[in-house]
Amino acid sequence: VRILDDVDSFYLLVQHIAEHPNFDLQLIGADKADLTQQLPASARHLVAGHLAEVFYVRQDILARFLSSPRHFQLYTTLAAYQQDGGIAGGCYSPARESIQLVLSRLFEGFNGVTPGVCPFLHELGHMLDAFDAGSGSMKRGEGLYPGLRASDGEIFTPRARELFIKGKRLELDRYLARFHGDLSQPMPIGNPYVFQNDGEFVAGYLEAFFRNPNYIAAQNPDLFNAYVELFGYDTRRAWPEDFPHYVNVNRNFYNSGQTPPKTRLTIPK
Repeated sequence: VRILDDVDSFYLLVQHIAEHPNFDLQLIGADKADLTQQLPASARHLVAGHLAEVFYVRQDILARFLSSPRHFQLYTTLAAYQQDGGIAGGCYSPARESIQLVLSRLFEGFNGVTPGVCPFLHELGHMLDAFDAGSGSMKRGEGLYPGLRASDGEIFTPRARELFIKGKRLELDRYLARFHGDLSQPMPIGNPYVFQNDGEFVAGYLEAFFRNPNYIAAQNPDLFNAYVELFGYDTRRAWPEDFPHYVNVNRNFYNSGQTPPKTRLTIPK
């Protein structure tokens, strides 16, 4: 809202998403009990707010995304999450076509003056990767967001695709240089975790665009501008300073001299 002239329009969009018939948000307790009626309104509006933040300018993509039910499952405790098949600290389940996340994790990044870690945005990256905007269905991810495929039709953004491929290639080249012990190139932006595969790349860098835009823009202008082209606005306007945690953790790893793991990243044709 720092960068909007019409702040009310943002909150109206959040309300529209929160009340949308295809916005399926559930709260699940122990033994898979459905506790959705007890879900705090704040949680519903935080999830809807993240979608509004991402797609405020690109509401054409948002409309495609909400053209069919989209599932978000929140859990009262870590034990309840694990009982219902949740893995790691949060996940996107291709079988359920759903993001699964412990309820408290929605709030953990909002304990300071500015927002911090945001596992929901990371898992949303996986969900958007799986979303086929051309058909409106969920499929196996290809490491691309909606709007980056020609088959997406009217929402296809060719310039964003061109810049994304160019920027991703640079990140991969820098990662491979580190893997082979070549320190002559700048370090990659992302943690080795996001270089595991194409899906983790789009998940990790989506979150980073909304938390570390200044660092990305300085290190890899093409990749940063791919996101600006795709989502329609420059997040640096809202973030005069980055959230430092991710930047510091990633830089510390590459400065440590450790050899990063092998990568399975691919570059779209």
